[in-house]
Amino acid sequence: MAESHWHRWQLTAPLAALSRPVRAAAGPAAPVVPTGPAAAAGGHVPVAGTVGPSAASGGTESPAGTSRPRAAAAGGLPVLLGDARARQVDGSTCGSAVLVMLAATGDPALARWLETGRLPAGPRPPEVPAQDVRGGAGERFAAAQRQVKAATARRALGPLPWPASLGTPPWTAAREARFPGVRYRVRPVSDSSPEAADVLGLVEAANRRGIPVPVYVGGDVRGGLSHAVPRHVVLAVPPPPGAALPGTLQVYEPAEGSVHTVPVSDLLGRTGPHPALGGWTHVTAVLLPVPA
Repeated sequence: MAESHWHRWQLTAPLAALSRPVRAAAGPAAPVVPTGPAAAAGGHVPVAGTVGPSAASGGTESPAGTSRPRAAAAGGLPVLLGDARARQVDGSTCGSAVLVMLAATGDPALARWLETGRLPAGPRPPEVPAQDVRGGAGERFAAAQRQVKAATARRALGPLPWPASLGTPPWTAAREARFPGVRYRVRPVSDSSPEAADVLGLVEAANRRGIPVPVYVGGDVRGGLSHAVPRHVVLAVPPPPGAALPGTLQVYEPAEGSVHTVPVSDLLGRTGPHPALGGWTHVTAVLLPVPA
């Protein structure tokens, strides 16, 4: 796969170009037509939160201790922030890492801060902590993840916070997801259902319009009940300009900080783990963009 400014975060090609106006896309999730600033979204699916793989362990172990393949060893291209790999900071921040990268794809100020530490005059992006962050791009990405994790934990269970060890629930991820002109809506999906191909087709269509889409993944009941709920979050990202292959997705996997090219057909009716899913097997929900 040819590299693009998303994959290497080249700020000489502004990331805001990915949010150019687009035509309406027909589909059951409603048209995607960016027209204004990003807005929070509601939504709810009746599942527990997500717990991603341990970045410290290289993504080889799930929280339940099940061995998983390393994404980088399976053909993924590295995503770099400066000289740092864009990895989740710990085993509960896969969703936070995805939301930071989603926001930065449409916000050059956030992308520039992650890469260089510089912020322009004006409002501070909500992913940037109020206090200065010492260190390089890796430390800034970690700080942004913690900032987002705190935001998604607030008011997750009515007035109550979400338990920190359980990662990011889909409904607050949709609420906090930020991209110009759209908000996000939770869409549960079973990759063995007839509608799964249509839902993933909507993800591909959004990506082709420059809009990233968070995807929740997990296992199945064969691994125990705890595996049958969303356990990890990845991000379907816009393809390199001029390099899109019909029927494929570019998937950022935060445990390894890599992007994989994945045929949509590979994500339907799965029975085994996939490296682009962080070693998990099934797509369980997506956060589909709708007009803000």
